[in-house]
Amino acid sequence: MKPDLKRFLFNTWKTLAVIIVPLLILSLTLSVLINCRWLYEQGFEKYEVSQQTGFTPAQLKTAASALIGYFNNSEEYLNLHLEKDGADVQVFNEREILHLKDVKGLIRLNYLILGICLVLGGGFFLYLYFKRQPEFKKESGLVLLQGGIFSLMLLGGIGLTALSDFQSFFTRLHLLGFSNDFWLLDPTKDYLIMFFPKGFWADSAIILGILAGVLAASFITGGYLLRKPASQELYS
Repeated sequence: MKPDLKRFLFNTWKTLAVIIVPLLILSLTLSVLINCRWLYEQGFEKYEVSQQTGFTPAQLKTAASALIGYFNNSEEYLNLHLEKDGADVQVFNEREILHLKDVKGLIRLNYLILGICLVLGGGFFLYLYFKRQPEFKKESGLVLLQGGIFSLMLLGGIGLTALSDFQSFFTRLHLLGFSNDFWLLDPTKDYLIMFFPKGFWADSAIILGILAGVLAASFITGGYLLRKPASQELYS
């Protein structure tokens, strides 16, 4: 392969690696929060979901575990039953169950994006290590540094948009992510929206932004340290 073409292909791959970093950070952070039972339970407590729904805190913990399990299993629909006033209650109605199926599809897509980012990113750094070892630290550091900065810029832009009008931002996300209106639920009778009111999502967005920001800062720090000249490492 001609040197110019080889360099072009390498630079293209390196640019792709930089673009992958914010996708990796976002998909990883989302995956962690989706599976964080503490986040669900804190939301239930903060927004007094037990009083709103009549389910006990222990039952709500069961619901949180059932939702997390559903998002990670092969079942098409979630059929959750809890006891209320001495009777067996199907928690979610047909509309809510269909919406959860759509949500599960997006979660699976997020897992797929995370996997692709890990494979492509890992492949790039393995290539650097085995084929361009003299430049491994410099090239790796540059990708991590640029990717981290790009991530912070992207997160900052999304964060400012969300903070300016979270309700509109939340609605646009649903219009973009879903091809139907099953997400339009009644907060007075649909348990799914009682479990997860808008305040829960606003809190989750803040936590996601903080975690993603910390990860981006870690990439920047790691990139800087890798690119740091050996003389500085010895005498710093």
